Amino acid sequence: MTGSEALPYPSDEPAVISGAAARCTRLAAVAGQVVVELLVGAGQLTEAWQGQAARGCDIELQRATALVRSLVEPLHRSAAHLRAHAEVVAEARTSVDGLRRKYDDLVAAHRGETSRLLQDSELVGPLRRVFADDVLASQQAELAVVHRRHLEVLDRVAAHARLTARLVAAAAGSVLPGRSGDGSPVSARESDLVALLPLLAAARRAAGVGSSPPPPGTPPDLVRLWWAALTSDEQQRAVRGWPIAIGALGGLPAAVRSAANEHRLERDIALLLARSSLSDDDERWLESCLLVRAQLARVRATRDPDGLGPTTAQLLAFDPKAYGSEGRVALAVGDVDSADNVAFLVPGMGSDLRGALADLTGNAMRVTAAARLDSPGTTTATVAWLGYDAPGLREATLGNAAGDGADLLVADLLAVQAGSAVVPHLTVIGHSYGSTTAGTALRDRETGTDDVVLVGSPGPGVERAKQLHLPAGHVFVGASSRDPVSYLDRFGKDPAHASFGATRFQAEDPTRNAWRVDVDDHSKYFDPGSESLANIVDVVTADYADIDRAAYRGEVFLRPDGINSDPEARREPAR
Repeated sequence: MTGSEALPYPSDEPAVISGAAARCTRLAAVAGQVVVELLVGAGQLTEAWQGQAARGCDIELQRATALVRSLVEPLHRSAAHLRAHAEVVAEARTSVDGLRRKYDDLVAAHRGETSRLLQDSELVGPLRRVFADDVLASQQAELAVVHRRHLEVLDRVAAHARLTARLVAAAAGSVLPGRSGDGSPVSARESDLVALLPLLAAARRAAGVGSSPPPPGTPPDLVRLWWAALTSDEQQRAVRGWPIAIGALGGLPAAVRSAANEHRLERDIALLLARSSLSDDDERWLESCLLVRAQLARVRATRDPDGLGPTTAQLLAFDPKAYGSEGRVALAVGDVDSADNVAFLVPGMGSDLRGALADLTGNAMRVTAAARLDSPGTTTATVAWLGYDAPGLREATLGNAAGDGADLLVADLLAVQAGSAVVPHLTVIGHSYGSTTAGTALRDRETGTDDVVLVGSPGPGVERAKQLHLPAGHVFVGASSRDPVSYLDRFGKDPAHASFGATRFQAEDPTRNAWRVDVDDHSKYFDPGSESLANIVDVVTADYADIDRAAYRGEVFLRPDGINSDPEARREPAR
């Protein structure tokens, strides 16, 4: 530490926190005014009407008045909590200012003391060195005390911030609806609130809050209520005016996010085509945009057997410049908002937008089409998910790409469920290193996933299926006996072994090499008419009884895990 720049300020801004408190107070005042207007209106209407109509009107207005009144106290409570936190942050900043001054004073004093010591001609070399070491130790001890007090200030602010967040969340929870495990409202309060959304929207506008999107990370329930409170014109303006924010906001319907992302896509293409010359980065940007547009058109060029028009294609995520222009895309084949079954395809190493989107979209189209044939009474949507920075071999071995990708996958899984009109049967299908990413996601978080399928897995990031936060019997594995990647055990135990605890299904290719492993078999799990695709679809549609189970791999004493220990190597594949 060489100066007070080593002592940063608390990251929060007191003015920002005080501004949030003032907005809460203003909204509480608006809600109070609405209560007054409702009470006045109730008196006028009950005087004008008679009999049952008057009683019904009085009941509904009392219910509305009670609900709006219930907003006032939590808003005032939240404002008080926020004001208290602003004071804590302001006091902390004052303390940090004092510590920074003391730090600088100590550094200046130490420099002077060291300079005098070096100029003292009476001290011989060895003695001077002893004195210098003693002075340095004393200086470091004094600076360490200042630094420790600084850390205590920051810890105090952080602890108070967590407390404030819990208190504000509790205040909001006393008004806003929760949801049960199946996605249904836990009480009648949500229907009451939805019925009053126009009133709440008017209060929001009166308080000066515009139709701009909530910030990233806003809970999906709040996002859904914010969206419903907008008029249709405001919704359309939001999609056009903030396509990047709307396209990435969990809690909105997939169709809305897709419209926003496609608006961004067409805007980017028009912008790039209007330029007289393009840099190399711009060329890659344009290439990615045109490829995404082509894949959307490819899906829509096929007929939907469940309807009269083209197959629905939705662009759930779109950022062509993410990850050093490798791109982030989630493209759904089918209507995610209304589908009975939703599957996410998570690809493996080296998968980026320009190199893998076409193949991954093709796999998604096969899964959706096969699911409609396999289970004609239900609807299925399959998401080609290129939503993370898929690593190369070196990054996969040395880095934490699976962990980083898992966080993004969890967010997208939760976003789809929050915005869907129905609660879908949700399956995650991880191929190759994508199975490691999927396993890491399910290991670390509750995701609402019903089933996971691991195909061609070099290891799912865990040693046992029970570590994946899924019910017993809902982890499935496809491993071709000729696929060398499936024998690696590099990122967890080989899930095709009985000790892992998953259900292994048949995944042999009829054109496999007769006597040795072949890297080509690593890419055949989604081939049309294959054993693997048929069994994957049975999982996606929850047709568990139709899954063709395969024998588990075994260990051969003093020999490496491989084709000689896989009973599937001797079975003749079916089509």
